[in-house]
Amino acid sequence: MKTTTEFIAKEGWKPLGIALLLAFLAFLLSWKVFGFFCWIAFACLLYFYRNTERIAEDTANDSILAPIDGIVKNIENKSDGIYLQIAKPICFCGMLRMPLANLGKCGEAIEVEHIKGLKNANEITGERIVIAFNREINQSDTFNHHTLYLTLYPKYFAQISLYLWDSNFKLGERIGFFLNGNALLKIPLDTELKVNVNDKILGGKTLLGTFKSVSNP
Repeated sequence: MKTTTEFIAKEGWKPLGIALLLAFLAFLLSWKVFGFFCWIAFACLLYFYRNTERIAEDTANDSILAPIDGIVKNIENKSDGIYLQIAKPICFCGMLRMPLANLGKCGEAIEVEHIKGLKNANEITGERIVIAFNREINQSDTFNHHTLYLTLYPKYFAQISLYLWDSNFKLGERIGFFLNGNALLKIPLDTELKVNVNDKILGGKTLLGTFKSVSNP
């Protein structure tokens, strides 16, 4: 089973249906002002839940693409990896996308942690979901193993949905939906970054970096 390519993400069907129902009731009851705001809400929801097609900037085996739309707020090098803090406003496309190419036989994309809490985008008290992207490739009788960790912190009423029913995802393929909040992406130290703080990134399109230890065919 694979993700579909509807114009609107399936997570938006319910709120859009509610907005349409309220607009219809406002029409029946001649509530013009209320109906006007219902149509504005419907238009906003169409934009928030849009499901855009993307073409990757780079599809090489060593590519790391942005998993979400957002703005890079901070980049920090630590002993265990490079951490990218990403702000994801509600007006940005909410589709989550596969950041790695060519996962190989041992590759997988799995949810490794889901902590319930307040949807306040705070890493201490808030709800969070951690997704691990594992890849192991055999090149010239040597194994290259890389793991990326994406932590999502939803904000307010934000929705998170994951489509991780299959580990054989292609680069840039839809793997979920994240409406609003913050994210933290941990990538290996042997990565050559291609982005800077305050850069706008597009999920499934923007090249975040490349693995230094992987050679392209």
